[in-house]
Amino acid sequence: MMVRIFALMFFAAFFWACSESHSDSAGATSETTNGIAFTVVDASRTPVPRARLTLYAKGSLAVLGSAEADTAGIAQFAISADTLANDVFVEGIAGEDSSLMTWTPLDTAQTEIPLYASASLTVRTGAAEADYAALFDALALDSTPYAALRSGGEYTFAHVPAGMFNVVAGDSFIATVTLDTGSTADTLFRIPDITQEFAFEDFDDGDSLNNLAKVHPNFGWYFAAVGKAKFIIPDSVSGFGGTLEDATDKDGKQGKFISLKFDLSDTGYVMLGTHLGHDTAHYDLSRLTAIRMKVRGDGKFFVALEHYKEIGDNTFRKALWKTEASENWREIVFRPGEETLRDESYQVHFSDIATEIGFFSIFIRSGTYLQIDDIVFEGIDAIP
Repeated sequence: MMVRIFALMFFAAFFWACSESHSDSAGATSETTNGIAFTVVDASRTPVPRARLTLYAKGSLAVLGSAEADTAGIAQFAISADTLANDVFVEGIAGEDSSLMTWTPLDTAQTEIPLYASASLTVRTGAAEADYAALFDALALDSTPYAALRSGGEYTFAHVPAGMFNVVAGDSFIATVTLDTGSTADTLFRIPDITQEFAFEDFDDGDSLNNLAKVHPNFGWYFAAVGKAKFIIPDSVSGFGGTLEDATDKDGKQGKFISLKFDLSDTGYVMLGTHLGHDTAHYDLSRLTAIRMKVRGDGKFFVALEHYKEIGDNTFRKALWKTEASENWREIVFRPGEETLRDESYQVHFSDIATEIGFFSIFIRSGTYLQIDDIVFEGIDAIP
């Protein structure tokens, strides 16, 4: 997954206007005596039967014609030369779930229209529930038929073609994004005076305390190995300091991240965690809209917010999210409502414990290493 944001600009109108409605629906042709025809193919140039194609006027997005490819992937349009003289875009869609798509200018010099794996884009605002009414009802990809209605403080474009698009709200430009083929992009667009986020831990200060310790003193990060598993880093000599590595981001900013190595054997797991406060202290995180963090590694792990009250030997009810790291750094987002539920493991809905959170924990059950940076709580700007 990759999403690149090239520009970000918000206007006052974003907070008060309502966007126009867009339909959710993506070229090339050979001319015939009755119009134009072309073959719809996939990335391997295999014909795609029953692909649905629509021609749009570039400026107004008026539909100029539509067709469905036959069993050989051939689609035909009866359309005049005068119409083709204008700027026309072709949308192609295949599969009930729009798994293949394209959105491209019509080029009558070509005889094939290739479709590629569609992408998805979720735009988070980090807005608290009290500020939802100040957000636009919808966002759109400029000069396309693609729009996303607001759900809470987020907008999701479930299926869109790969490509570069301007994201707009009404007449206000927000950002330019590039969506790779088959990608799932999930990104935060910060809105002045609306977006709320709390940097829970970035490791840049080099100490073992999370950033909440500046307000609510706590015991800092701790590590544990269960079963036959064991940590290689940290070891008994270097401790927490031995897990920190230096990094320079793309803007030249210096920072640190935590880097863990471990041997899980066949049945064990390792974990790291931190109290939000001392012992039985607990905090109301019910306004939380998402947790995001950057990770790199080679295995599966779980992120948890745990209730403060012990219900067994070192056992707590928890809201738990499952994910997997890859060899390249990527940002992962965990949302309330998407947690994994298992009664026998005391995994519960976040809403069941949200007002009494005592711990942040990470459980690692596969792989050999995990690196973590920039753990951020969205929807809150402080933990009282």
